[in-house]
Amino acid sequence: MHTHNTNNHRKVGTSINTFTINNKTYSIRLSSHASQRLQQRNIDLYQTTGSILSLGEKTITDYAGSNRDIFIMDKQNNFSIVCNITGYTITIITVIDNIDCWIKNGTIAINL
Repeated sequence: MHTHNTNNHRKVGTSINTFTINNKTYSIRLSSHASQRLQQRNIDLYQTTGSILSLGEKTITDYAGSNRDIFIMDKQNNFSIVCNITGYTITIITVIDNIDCWIKNGTIAINL
């Protein structure tokens, strides 16, 4: 008897927002690690979501499926976000309470 393992398809974290671009619905998810960092560093969840949305349609669709981490530096709010876009899911991996950070090689860096 063959049993299907659904764990491979389980989405990481908690869904915090959805939006639609060109009839495709994207979801923004918050990893448990990022959730802890938001609380520890007193960073507003809605500001982090706003920073991701402010990347704009073109950037989001260009990087969807790139399989690279995206490092967003939000100068106005003085925090950074590391996220990944896989298919139509944007996962916030962590948040950092400054913008002066070392960025891992291969990561896409974006200044807001």
